[in-house]
Amino acid sequence: VLVSSLVLTTFGVFADSDQQPDATDSVPNGICSKGSECGPNQCCRESFESDMAVVACAPLGEFGQPCSNPKTDDEPYATHCPCKADLVCVSGTCSTPKPVAVE
Repeated sequence: VLVSSLVLTTFGVFADSDQQPDATDSVPNGICSKGSECGPNQCCRESFESDMAVVACAPLGEFGQPCSNPKTDDEPYATHCPCKADLVCVSGTCSTPKPVAVE
């Protein structure tokens, strides 16, 4: 009963058009169709939840997290976002850049 009441209350809040958030050009953590629609330090990424594909803004990879290599187009990433600016994607994992030997 409590769960049903909570679901109905939540639905009622969002069903009221006066309480829905306004649409903006940037949709951080929201549904996207291209990377330029996401906020800073995010990418547009396709993921699968149950039997459904979801394309939404997701955070760029942190050290040790799975990653994709950066792309030049604005299409969504298939599985993982690229790494944050100070990291590189090596063998599918965000890593620190290797130091350059100084002679």
